[in-house]
Amino acid sequence: MKKLSVVIIALNEEENIGRCLDSVKGIADEIIVVDSFSTDRTTEIAKKKGGRVIKNKFEGHIKQKN
Repeated sequence: MKKLSVVIIALNEEENIGRCLDSVKGIADEIIVVDSFSTDRTTEIAKKKGGRVIKNKFEGHIKQKN
């Protein structure tokens, strides 16, 4: 069976990241949040909602998602 991974890129999205993760929780087997070193509670919220957080310097939308 194929699995679905959802990748979300983020930077200081504490006001939106929870709703974003909730919206894909029912369809995703894995949620990966690629965070560009947020200075707010983005990573804390993402982890609490079940996301796997990877820190990566932002190098553009395409590179960040890859």
